[in-house]
Amino acid sequence: MAKTLYLVDGSGYIFRAYYAIRPLSNSKGLPTNAIYGFTTMLLKLIKDVKPEHLAIAFDTKEPTFRDEMYEEYKANRSEPPDDLVPQFEYIPKVVDALNIAKLVKPGFEADDLIGTVAKKAVSEGFDVVIVSGDKDLMQLVSDKVTMWDTMKEKFYKPADVVERFGVPPEKVVEVLGLAGDTSDNVPGISGVGPKTATKLIQKYGSVEELLNHAEKLTGKLKENVITGKKKALLSKKLVTIHCDVPMKFDLSHFSIKPLNKDLCHELFRELEFSRLLSELAPRENVDRRQYKTILSEADLRAFVHATQKAEKPLAIDLETDSLDTRKANIAGFSFAFEEGKAVYVPVGHVTPDAVFQLSLSVVREIISPLLLDSSVPKVGQNIKYDLLILKKHGMEVHPVLFDTMVASYLLNPMGPHNLDDLSQQYLDHRTIHYEDVVGKGVKQKLFKEISLEPATQYAAEDADCTLRLSVLFGKKLKEEGLWDLFIHLEMPVLRLLMGMEWKGVAVSKEILQELSENFGGQLAILEKKIYEMAGTTFNIQSPKQLGEVLFEQLKLPGGKKTKTGFSTRQDVLEELAFKHPLPALLLEFRSLSKLKSTYTDALLALIDPESRRIHTSFNQTIADTGRLSSSDPNLQNIPIRSEAGKKIRTAFIAEKGSVLVSADYSQIELRILAHLSKDPGLLKAFRENADVHRQTSSEIFGVAISKLTPEQRAVGKTVNFAVIYGQSPFGLSKQLGIDIGEAKEYIETYFEKYPKVREYRESVLESAREKGFVTTLLGRRRFVPDLLSHNIHMRQNAERVAFNTVFQGSAADIIKQAMVNIQNELPKISENSSMIVQVHDELLFEVPEKELERVVSWVRAKMESAYPLEIPLLVEIGWGVNWAEAH
Repeated sequence: MAKTLYLVDGSGYIFRAYYAIRPLSNSKGLPTNAIYGFTTMLLKLIKDVKPEHLAIAFDTKEPTFRDEMYEEYKANRSEPPDDLVPQFEYIPKVVDALNIAKLVKPGFEADDLIGTVAKKAVSEGFDVVIVSGDKDLMQLVSDKVTMWDTMKEKFYKPADVVERFGVPPEKVVEVLGLAGDTSDNVPGISGVGPKTATKLIQKYGSVEELLNHAEKLTGKLKENVITGKKKALLSKKLVTIHCDVPMKFDLSHFSIKPLNKDLCHELFRELEFSRLLSELAPRENVDRRQYKTILSEADLRAFVHATQKAEKPLAIDLETDSLDTRKANIAGFSFAFEEGKAVYVPVGHVTPDAVFQLSLSVVREIISPLLLDSSVPKVGQNIKYDLLILKKHGMEVHPVLFDTMVASYLLNPMGPHNLDDLSQQYLDHRTIHYEDVVGKGVKQKLFKEISLEPATQYAAEDADCTLRLSVLFGKKLKEEGLWDLFIHLEMPVLRLLMGMEWKGVAVSKEILQELSENFGGQLAILEKKIYEMAGTTFNIQSPKQLGEVLFEQLKLPGGKKTKTGFSTRQDVLEELAFKHPLPALLLEFRSLSKLKSTYTDALLALIDPESRRIHTSFNQTIADTGRLSSSDPNLQNIPIRSEAGKKIRTAFIAEKGSVLVSADYSQIELRILAHLSKDPGLLKAFRENADVHRQTSSEIFGVAISKLTPEQRAVGKTVNFAVIYGQSPFGLSKQLGIDIGEAKEYIETYFEKYPKVREYRESVLESAREKGFVTTLLGRRRFVPDLLSHNIHMRQNAERVAFNTVFQGSAADIIKQAMVNIQNELPKISENSSMIVQVHDELLFEVPEKELERVVSWVRAKMESAYPLEIPLLVEIGWGVNWAEAH
């Protein structure tokens, strides 16, 4: 069996990687998307085909012989994107680190090197696979040479080249010589395109033979061929790959060799490719030799005594059998108060070596004083999870100083924030991964089923790394001016979110069951209508079947085919709804089906059997803007304006004797815009408590405020928020159902009315381009690397994201500050009142009816004074027996 040599078109790989991977950068601001994409593409190639021989060819900066032949060769090529240029120098470093042979020679292109090496390899009995999508390389295809376009997963053998060009591989240069190549500025013959070129070569066989028979041609083609003789011959020379480049090489040098771990480590650490570091060149810089398993009361008491005496921060980590804090049982505790010295205290292992482990009750009795010792600050990774489980098992913790996941989120919201990646990136240490210990898939064990030695190594390392990261992140937060935001806002928020999750919110099982049945009935009616209108039955939830009905049977316009069939996304159906009634029914069906599955059915399953309440998880480190989110269930996504959404909110109820109080900031993002832009018109409107939406719509329509219709006010509201969201005229036109010109006019009218807003927007974007990030009122950062993208769509989207983040992030900061201020004093105002839900700009409280008036006025004052703006913050408050009534 012949050996196979893989030859990669390195230059093509670089550009494919750049455009395939969204902009990335390391913490120093170096763009890395092309480097990362190039590296992963190479690694995938090596993993998938396991080549025994591999080389990568690159172009060089120096002029080639083709430039000497034709000065205009490739003259029309634009300069590479600004954010790609600094990445070029790292590509050869990647190849060296992976220990792959490079083919580079000044004066020649990568194609010539590939052709030369391929010819030599074939002569020595090799098969060759050229990895590229470049059509020029198809001239090299033969029975022994295959071209592989990995992006299209397409292999080109001689028959495929004939299918692509209409001629065999050896005639490809003839076709290209006649047709030219605009990408390389190869002129060809004027007026001769690929199809004509193919027909001519099929008939005459070569450029030279065509020129010899030019007199037999007719009309304009004859004239073009005769006058284009020199260009045709030149073009053929330009596109012909030289397979005799003077270069010395030995095919044995292309044998795959083990990667250079030292170079990989150095390079990937600089580029901050944590996953690649962990997989390819891991180092274990954390010494585990002093980790201990504690199995006796005496040893545990000694550890507690030493910890309290040291008065240093203590890292805490639990090992459990569930991610659900209401159901999780503790397998063991790990602690660390000194780098390299950590302990694991098993309490729930079921392995033979755990027969002498301490009981949970004994451990609780011994460590509870330590957990409450104010001289020993506690740190953790996602510590809210541990705090909730400890509370469930009768243990309180104080004080909680540091969460490394939250600190990582503040330093760079784009993440990642998990302990394995953070340890790799910041400690240069490859941790023992969870799967390394418990296994994967169907054979995965519970942690309590793991023997104590590997369990100790894993668990103690987590505590040790968490402690080390807390020290490192503490310094970084202070250096970057984020310490106050972390210690005075985010950490108090973490603690109060824990309380909200613990309290939960009451729901009516009966209302949910009734709603689920009603939604099911409505879905059945909609299903029948859909089938009648479609004239056939099909699986409504199947995009493939739905696409066939819409675009093949009903022949609706605008069908866009993907690999799996026609696209039936939300925006596609919304567009089609203007042309046919069926898509509107489908949208209604989807919305109702989602509400039923995501809320009414799911909420029933989420009711805790003990508390009879739902305990959502509030996520502090997901949204890049600083907003909180929630999961299991996601309370943010319950529709506010739809009737179905309101019905679902009726299921969220207050306990007997209490009411739900909803406190919602009014137009907070617009007020922040007025404060930051200092636009006189906006400031005046809010100071006078005018209706800013009416004011904007009055300008847009040229109608007196008193004569505006509700529909016109709605347009004004949409335009106001469109500016904050950085919406384009196209986006606004789609939202309002108007043409782009009219939408553009609305936006321009807005900026004429509020000129300081445009000025402020430009200053925000200019600063973000320079620094790489935007900041909120309280100094929160969001990195927006796409602002420098060469892709106009990505750049414009980044501009929208950057500008909107200032307001959405500032609003998130303000409501968090309000939450902290309220939580600090609420027990004194009303001992039995609780803050139970936070959604965007709204806080939901459960308040005893007899204390309603006092709590409402106090909450309003606290929220409106959370942050001093140049204009008042206003809060709208409502209350009722359920969430729908309160909001």
